[in-house]
Amino acid sequence: MGKQFDKRVEYAINQLWVNPYEGDGAKAKAMLEEAAKEGDGDACFFLGRCYLGECFVSPLFGFEENFDKGEEYFNKSIELGSAVGMFGTQRLAGFKPACGSFVHAPYNSLQEIWDAVVELANNGQVFCQYMVGNAYYYGDCIEMLGIPDDKVTPDLIHKFQLEAANLFEQCIAQGLTMGIGNLIDILSSGDYGVKPDEKRVQELIKRGAELHNPYYECEYAHSIEDKNFEQALQLYEDSLRHGGSDAYYYLGMIYSNGTKVKRDVHKAIEYYEKGIAADSHWTGCTNLLGEIYFHGKDDVAPDYDKAFSLFIKVREENEWCSSMLGHCYLKGLGTPVNYEAALKEFSVYPAQELSAIGLGEMYCYGLGVDKKISTGMNHLNKFPNNERVKEIKSHFKKTLFGWKEV
Repeated sequence: MGKQFDKRVEYAINQLWVNPYEGDGAKAKAMLEEAAKEGDGDACFFLGRCYLGECFVSPLFGFEENFDKGEEYFNKSIELGSAVGMFGTQRLAGFKPACGSFVHAPYNSLQEIWDAVVELANNGQVFCQYMVGNAYYYGDCIEMLGIPDDKVTPDLIHKFQLEAANLFEQCIAQGLTMGIGNLIDILSSGDYGVKPDEKRVQELIKRGAELHNPYYECEYAHSIEDKNFEQALQLYEDSLRHGGSDAYYYLGMIYSNGTKVKRDVHKAIEYYEKGIAADSHWTGCTNLLGEIYFHGKDDVAPDYDKAFSLFIKVREENEWCSSMLGHCYLKGLGTPVNYEAALKEFSVYPAQELSAIGLGEMYCYGLGVDKKISTGMNHLNKFPNNERVKEIKSHFKKTLFGWKEV
């Protein structure tokens, strides 16, 4: 590999990774295949990435996911002497070179491979800037540079993080958004002695949105939702169009709440279902969809079978739905009555309205617990204006000798 990539490889990098949201994926992949057939090891490495799924290439292109084929191209890139192939495949979890080593002729050491890729980065090759930046960020540079363990000091790690930040900034300046997340972590975590810079973090999120990265379009949209709702709504839609899926959750809330647009519960349900299908904000979408079916809203009637089914899917991941799930168990809504399970769910957030009412009802009537009307009333009296509370309390009377059921 010389000081720059083949023009076809550069074109493919630009289309597939720098500008994937409007890039010509088919042409880019064809160019990589053409160069690979001619023995270009660099093309083989980038072609291999095309087969590893959406973590390595935009799902918008619809490329076949084939790990065996990806590994075949990675091995070929090493055999053909691609420094970027040797450099990049070291960070692929589980990949083991067929030749038994990441170091292959014409290189004799990891240091030589490092130097070759760094030279490309210094010459402005954006993907190499990203790769070297990641090597500094994750500490892979320690092995590649042969740094002894006793020389790895906090000051050295601090220096590596600054090097990573500088390279990520260079990537972003050329339109590559892939390093924004790591740069944000460097500038916001305060780790390794790097001073947090919240202003720059917000600028990076906005810049990511401007570069049409779907994740940052969604993040920026959420940050400006109260200031510029129309722009936020457009950014959410853009995010979906560019292959993102996080916006399903936020759009679902917008149309379910109806505070900024006309409420449309059916549209909210559609967004939540799409979010669940995409596994994006899966827990949030599942909980909020379950909430709609639990309470019912507008012309959508309560459907406790659906609500319980949704809540039970996410219950092990979080406790947000515990009060509604408790009422499902208490009343046999979508599931058989189970007082023990109801008590467990209500006890998660006992101060929440639904939980307090559930606990109040259980203790007042002795449902699965010893009947303690005074304890039940203590729970119910937290929400005296609730209609269910008024109904329950109408069945009891306080006398000189305590509470009695009437």
